[in-house]
Amino acid sequence: MAMKCLRCADSKLEVRTRNDADPIEIDVCGACGGMWLDASELAGLDDNFFVNMESISYSAAAATAVDVGLECPKCAVPLFKVHPDGHSDVVVDKCGTCGGFWLDKGELDKLKSVSDSILIKSLFD
Repeated sequence: MAMKCLRCADSKLEVRTRNDADPIEIDVCGACGGMWLDASELAGLDDNFFVNMESISYSAAAATAVDVGLECPKCAVPLFKVHPDGHSDVVVDKCGTCGGFWLDKGELDKLKSVSDSILIKSLFD
């Protein structure tokens, strides 16, 4: 059964498969561009093999009115806002139960930039 988009009330998420040596199925909304990533799928989408964006430290971020009511499509529990430590300008939604992530359009690219900056910083520490 297809999941509903967390942002678009009447849109269903389309399952898309990234075809390479390590195929990953992600659920994407064709209307708003948001995507649901199950646990481990975010790490698989990041090309930086040295930084696992799922296992870095995240801190709580403030939710806005538009975020009220976002629930995990797997667990049906409220998602909470988080940002990678040291990068409060990049805020995403995460499930505290299953570890999945909801990324609005453009947030995957922002997380990839954070991943790259963590790698670069580690080279100079």
